[in-house]
Amino acid sequence: MKNRIKPKYYTNKSIKKKIDTMLEQNARNQSSLGTGSKFDIGEEGTKKAWKQFETDIKEIDVDFFNIIKKQDD
Repeated sequence: MKNRIKPKYYTNKSIKKKIDTMLEQNARNQSSLGTGSKFDIGEEGTKKAWKQFETDIKEIDVDFFNIIKKQDD
């Protein structure tokens, strides 16, 4: 059985809250995309925001980042 490292996301409430806040904002950005609402930041804005979230998450918890990053199939 492999001994896996448990991301801090699952063991540190403060880190979980920070990451959850970013993931929730990304979900709002994605769901507003193309609606023309005041919350629609456009495709480029949404991509830019996600890239920043990825960078921030990687700095906070690289193990969690490795789980959620884009995977090559």
